[in-house]
This record gives sequence, structure tokens and C-alpha cells, in this order.
Amino acid sequence: MAASLANPRWPRRFWWLGVAAAAGVVLTQAVRSDGDPETQLPAIEPREPISQVDAHLLADGWTAKPDRDPLPFERRLAHNILASLRGCSGTGMGFCRYEYERGSHHLAVVTVPGADGSGVVHSTFELE
Repeated sequence: MAASLANPRWPRRFWWLGVAAAAGVVLTQAVRSDGDPETQLPAIEPREPISQVDAHLLADGWTAKPDRDPLPFERRLAHNILASLRGCSGTGMGFCRYEYERGSHHLAVVTVPGADGSGVVHSTFELE
């Protein structure tokens, strides 16, 4: 028995096990990411102007995909005409939400008024 394990040809006979294991890992990752290799959300920093964030996301392949059109007062609160605007809260705090889509990923960006009144990023999250 010990002689067969010492045979240098033993590992070469089972090279396909390594290939199968590697393929299993790749397939598992593809299933976990819904087949989309770009699973990471973009790095968006708080206090970035929404106009810059919008331009970067669109250049990166994201599309504006709000699930509803904003109301006229929400458009005024946002101080912009970005197609990604979903809406703004009427609470006086100035929170506005923008939505984007790329592949199977849906991203929401929440803004608050900056020093000049235009929106700056407060937070981001992935929509389910």
C-alpha cells in the first residue's frame, strides 16, 4: 500500500479533480452573483454632488431607472432635472432618492441639500 502512494504518477492520474474543483468554485460564484461578473456596487462617497455621481454611474453603464416619475414639487426640491430622480420627501429635510440599474443590480442613492442647495450624497443601498 505504501508503495502505491509513493508512486510519482499517482497525482497525474487525478489532475481532473483539480480542474473539476476549480470549475465548481467558478460556477458557485456565478450563481451567487446571478451570472453577473460585476457584482460590486460602485464606490460612492458621502457629500459627493449628485450631478457628478450621476455622470459617473451613467458612464459606468448604469441607467436611470426610477420606478415612478417625481412630482413637480419633488423636482423643485431636487434642484436638478436628472432622469434618475425617483422623489423627495416633503418633510423639509430635503431627502431625495435617485435610482439606477445595471444588469440585475438596482442601486438607490439618497441625497440631502448641500451648501448651495443642490443634492449631495447622504447614503446608497442596493434595492432588492
